[in-house]
This record gives sequence, C-alpha cells and structure tokens, in this order.
Amino acid sequence: MLFAPLLSAGFHPNFLDLSQTYQAPFSFSSHWLGTDQLGRDVWANLLYGSRTAFLVALPVMSLALVLGTGLGMAAAWFGNKRLHFSLASGISFVLWLFAIWFYVFYRSGFSSEANENATGLFSRLVWLVVISTLAIVLKRLLKTVSFLAKKVPLPLDELLLKLIEVLASVPRLILVLSFAALLSPGIANVLLLLSLTYWIGPARLARAETLKIKHLPFIEAAQASGLTVWRILSRHVLPNAAAPLVTAFCFGLSGLLGLEATLSFLGIGLPPETPSLGRMLAGARLNTEAWWLVLFPAVLLCLTILAVQTIGQAFRRALEVKK
Repeated sequence: MLFAPLLSAGFHPNFLDLSQTYQAPFSFSSHWLGTDQLGRDVWANLLYGSRTAFLVALPVMSLALVLGTGLGMAAAWFGNKRLHFSLASGISFVLWLFAIWFYVFYRSGFSSEANENATGLFSRLVWLVVISTLAIVLKRLLKTVSFLAKKVPLPLDELLLKLIEVLASVPRLILVLSFAALLSPGIANVLLLLSLTYWIGPARLARAETLKIKHLPFIEAAQASGLTVWRILSRHVLPNAAAPLVTAFCFGLSGLLGLEATLSFLGIGLPPETPSLGRMLAGARLNTEAWWLVLFPAVLLCLTILAVQTIGQAFRRALEVKK
C-alpha cells in the first residue's frame, strides 16, 4: 500500500464529484469499482483505507509487543520479592505518568491540528522533556526524607497479573470506547489507546515463556557465570520465546485491522476525513442497493486478515524448525 498514490488511477480518496454519485462498478466509466454517496472513487478509498489500517495496526502492535514482552519478562524474572523500589520513586513515577497523560495526550488532544502538524508534535516533545526533568528533580527531593528513601519489595508479578485481570475482564471494544471518550479524534490518540489495550496478550505469553525458560540449565549456567539480567533476558530468554510472540504479533495485527475498521464504522477515533474501510462500510448504510460499498471493503478486509494470520503461522513453524 506504499504505492497507493500511483495505483489510484489519479483519484484522491476525498475528491468529491457530486455528478458521479453511486456509480456502479464495471460500468465503463473512469471509476473502475464505482463511487460512494459523495462521488468518491471506491478503488482509491480501498487503497488508501488499507494503508490507513496498516498505519494504525503496525505501530500499535509493535508498541504493544515491546511493552507486553518487557513487562511479562520482568514480572516472571523478578517475581514479587527480587525487585525493590523506594516510595520516592513510586510517588514521582505516578505523578510523572499522570502529567504525561494530561499534558502530552489529553490537553493536546483537544486541538485537532496538534495531532497532525509539526508544531503540535514539537509541543508534545517539549512537554515530555519538561515533565520528565521535573519528575527526576522531585524524586531526588523526596529521597532526602528518610522514610520515603527506604526501599521496599515491589510485587511486580502480582501487580501485573491483577492489572491483566482487570483489563481482560472488560470487552476490548467497550474498553477502547471508554478510553476514546477521554481523547479527541486523531491518529496519535488512536495509537495510544489501542496500545494500552493490546499489550495484554504478549505480556501473558512472555511471562509464561520466561517462567518456563528461567529454570532451564543453560539459564542457571548463565547466572553462575555472572551475566547481567539484561544480557540473560535479551540473549537467552527472548530468542527462545520468540516463536509464540511472533504468532501473537500477527494475530494481534489481524485483530487490530478489524478493530480499526470497527472504530471507523462507528465514527470514533480517526478524523472523518481519513480514508478507511470502516468509513466505506458506514457509507453503505445510506443506500442498501449500493452493494459494492459493502462487498469490496469487506472482502479486502477478510483477505488481508487471513493473509496476516497465514504469515504468522508460517513464521511460527519456521522458528520452531530452526530451534
């Protein structure tokens, strides 16, 4: 879909031609697959809509995989007693997290331009640097208080399991809709809220694989030789847990493609001018006789999801054979 501008036959997905509304496909016109209720070309919208789906799904699943894998491996390795933190660190981290959400995502999200132009992105980066600097200063100030500087065990594994239970108990679509109510439409905010819901699967797999691998003889030998935790996890644990994580990535990617279409169909998340397969399906509700507005995006979405899942299964078999 990188070549969508070259393959769209000169049409832009948002180009309106009210004299060509609801043109049927294959009718010997310049619109190969017909037009919608506003005269927009269906072929161009299919190409650009597929690109939008992958522009949302790929970064979200990549971030969710990194976040979930890191949390799952850390929780399984350190358990509930091996990792310690000070109350000063905990307080500063919670305040930093809230400030990042409010100033970088929530308040900036009220401006639709802040999601798209370079000025909005630069403003978010400035807030990120300022808040992080203030959090470091606050942490050092709090550590001057004796009882706040005292280190206590962090039940990381238990906290992760409880958080997963809470998030998994709510249907994903309802969870996404709840998060979307706190953010304005925009691709950056969609990436954020989807990443916050899709890390659960990789975290579960990474935790289970790490618990299984950490007791194997070669891991014990690596610990006895004095290797650092980071080196053991990155060089020995992660490669042996790659097969299920790659499969989870591909299946999560296919689920995100469908979820992005669902959100666009409901008019939530992405701006209305963004071309998407869900927007095309939503337009079909205005005219039930325009069958091409349902058939073409639905078939393309199903074939794309099937292809992604097939690639994931192929990768899993290749990694298992290599092991």
